Amino acid sequence: VSFREGRMEDNSLLAMAVAATAVVGGAIYWASTQGGKREAFLDKTRQKVVLSDKIQLSHDTFIFRFSLPKKTMALGLPVGKHFKVFAPSPKGIAPGKWNGLDDEEKSRAEIERKYTPTTSDDDLGRVDLVIKVYRPGKTYTPSRDRFPDGGKVSQYVDSLKIGDALDIQGPFGHIEYVGRGVFNVGRKDQEPVKSVGMVAGGTGITPMLQIAAAILKDSRDTTTIHLLFANQSEEDILVREMLEGLSAQHGERFNLHYTLDRPPKNWKGHSGFVTEEMLGEVMPPAGESCVLMCGPPIMIDRAVRPNLEKLGFKKHQLLAF
Repeated sequence: VSFREGRMEDNSLLAMAVAATAVVGGAIYWASTQGGKREAFLDKTRQKVVLSDKIQLSHDTFIFRFSLPKKTMALGLPVGKHFKVFAPSPKGIAPGKWNGLDDEEKSRAEIERKYTPTTSDDDLGRVDLVIKVYRPGKTYTPSRDRFPDGGKVSQYVDSLKIGDALDIQGPFGHIEYVGRGVFNVGRKDQEPVKSVGMVAGGTGITPMLQIAAAILKDSRDTTTIHLLFANQSEEDILVREMLEGLSAQHGERFNLHYTLDRPPKNWKGHSGFVTEEMLGEVMPPAGESCVLMCGPPIMIDRAVRPNLEKLGFKKHQLLAF
């Protein structure tokens, strides 16, 4: 199957899943809200969710769907926040190292990572995590020798079987989207913005997708979105079908841009590292806007933040996850 054919098949599967869950979810939502406020699952304590489905989006990316204890229960995650996922601490191929570097977690029995789901509190009884599984380097062709061990938590989640439990805890995070252009940062509401810029790298796309979806599904929210999504290759673009679906549905309210380190021939998007010129082309003007950032620290601290400041953005307008 070609990459293009695979993407078409992935898109069809995703569309069918969304359509089916929308009908069921809508019915459950109506039933659960007749008696008052929805019951929330997350309460800052450590709890278990159960893997109920695993949907393949690409050769290494999956939707891991977990069931909550009740079908009428909401996750209870404010827009912009995340929860922790816990996993046993694995051992690397080389003692004391992980992917060739000193393993700072080698003495721990358990590790944790932050995740943002692609579902919202309107999706009752479940929570979806879109995860790119980083497997050991030797399993790839050509071999990825720089990453002989792969990803710790992504491989653990991938090893779960239907019916297995995953420990999570939340909600956490200092950024919350309240609605209609208002962000709450450090428990303080900020001035409303007319436009939201977003710069994401790799798996940093998930909080952006969560916030974008919340903005776009509210007909009273007129905030426009300008997203720049950076990846190494076209194959690395996560949740591409979801993003392009939002772009097609909402037009100028959702402006989507990509940049690739290794673009294919005839690539029509941006190429290379994030630059001042690139940000100037795709981000909204600094007045009455803010920019959300999520990605590798070296990308955010050396490329994104300083170049946005050159474009006139103040520190309080730059919100990093």
